[in-house]
Amino acid sequence: MGGRALIVSLLGIMVLSISIFLSITQSSQDLMKNVDRYYLRQAAQNIAQSGVNLSLRRLSEDPTWRGGYSNLSMMNGSLFISVIDTQFLSKPAIKIVSTGITDYNKSTERRETSIAYLASGFMPAAVKAAITTNNPIKTLGGLIVDGRNHGWNGNFLGNSGTAGIWTTRTLTQSGNSKIGGTESGADYAPSKPGNASIIKTNQTYPGGYPGTPDSILGGASNGFSEGTLKQMAIGGIGGSQYATNPALLSTPLRGVTYVELPSGGVWQSMNIEGSGLLVVHNSMKNAGLKNLNSGTFKGLVIADDVVHIHSDIIGALIALTPSPSEGNCIGNGNGRVLYSTEAVTRATGSAGSATSQGSGSEGGVMAWWE
Repeated sequence: MGGRALIVSLLGIMVLSISIFLSITQSSQDLMKNVDRYYLRQAAQNIAQSGVNLSLRRLSEDPTWRGGYSNLSMMNGSLFISVIDTQFLSKPAIKIVSTGITDYNKSTERRETSIAYLASGFMPAAVKAAITTNNPIKTLGGLIVDGRNHGWNGNFLGNSGTAGIWTTRTLTQSGNSKIGGTESGADYAPSKPGNASIIKTNQTYPGGYPGTPDSILGGASNGFSEGTLKQMAIGGIGGSQYATNPALLSTPLRGVTYVELPSGGVWQSMNIEGSGLLVVHNSMKNAGLKNLNSGTFKGLVIADDVVHIHSDIIGALIALTPSPSEGNCIGNGNGRVLYSTEAVTRATGSAGSATSQGSGSEGGVMAWWE
């Protein structure tokens, strides 16, 4: 090979080598860019997911929170959250839109969004007062029935409550029992006698007084066809329990606690510590809840026949039977029934999440998409 040919050959090899080197360098740079993009995408997704969890925690502490977050620093990125009231599968819901951003306002910015629907609790139309009954009612002892609005821990909120007592029959207020409530935005502290405007007697329930726990929550049209609450309790959703022998229940009560007793059966001298929905019922509407001696229950109590409240209920109580035992002495000690929209809506919100897709979570999440 001549000198000229050799030079040409060497130049060709050099060009090929440079080309290969540049190709390798470019591939390496592309690989690094892909790695960077993946990292930024994954980090943004982690921020978005964390934002949903942050919102769920905030809503568990304050169900009325709708403020969201704007450009909140998190995990070396930025978080934007909106929280709005909406519907999901025709049910009241809270929509959480959480957007995680990495390299915010840079050419390499990456955004990922997580969307969650949280069951929004509701106040059943059947909750007419702190205590709602379909029978004559008698208060004795030091029982306090207060329809003024209270927070989750029983703290007085004011100006947004309801009646103290609502009944289709009569009320006898005896002993040192006191009744309070709210009428047209005006609060009336518990007293004896209670202010007439917050005691509703001889009332007529439109369409007839509900006769089952599911109908109390609005029935099939609201996602609670007959047997729904019982099946939720049997399924253990959110810590729910079903029992025909109340002695087998564990406390604190959570989710839906459904006690089904034989005709004339009575669950008595119990600890009601817990929250959610507490149901004591049978098809004859004569299951008794008697001598509620200890514990604080936060939520909605639905029972056929309620006798002798000696502990605290924060939320509301509804009695179903038209034929109470013992003249329906609903309380003769130092118990309290404090109306709370928060306690009731938390209870119905948790139940609503479970009826949406046949499953639910303790946090009431109906659906969650990444």
